[in-house]
Amino acid sequence: MSRAYEAIVLLGLELGERDEPKPELTARVDAAALAYREGAAGKIVACGGVLEGHRLAEADVMAGMLQDRGVPDDAIIREDKSRDTMENLRNAAKLLGGAKGRRVLVVTSDYHALRARMTARRLGFRADVRGAALVHDEVWRRMRRKELCFLADLVMGWQDEGRSRPAWTVKLFARVFGEKR
Repeated sequence: MSRAYEAIVLLGLELGERDEPKPELTARVDAAALAYREGAAGKIVACGGVLEGHRLAEADVMAGMLQDRGVPDDAIIREDKSRDTMENLRNAAKLLGGAKGRRVLVVTSDYHALRARMTARRLGFRADVRGAALVHDEVWRRMRRKELCFLADLVMGWQDEGRSRPAWTVKLFARVFGEKR
């Protein structure tokens, strides 16, 4: 059977305080499992390491959830070292043998889809994105504002290896979005 993508790349999300999946992560896993069952790809790269204050890697939690949804363990590749979107995708590229020209379906949250696509393509993937819908409108609005900041980071190259967002932008973004710093 010919598949549309070489892999589904499932982006991680910080776990709850007891290392349980948040509803947003569950929505991402559901979307990835559905794409797998639809035949989009024969493997899923579950991305996400152990963040500060946690005991479990996001990738391991997602792998268990995927298995609960009928995805066989041998179809799941665990990327358990990353802490953010750029690292998720960089490390997934290494596990897949490089990003250049590799066709992948990136699964993330709907508000995060544009940045995920831009990041994946910047790394060399031929990427499409499936965004899992969020159920809570206020969360979506708040996260959309943050995504605009991250998109500026990406466009300006501030997410590139060895670079970071200049301090003045933190103040500017806080002022633009009415957040206290």
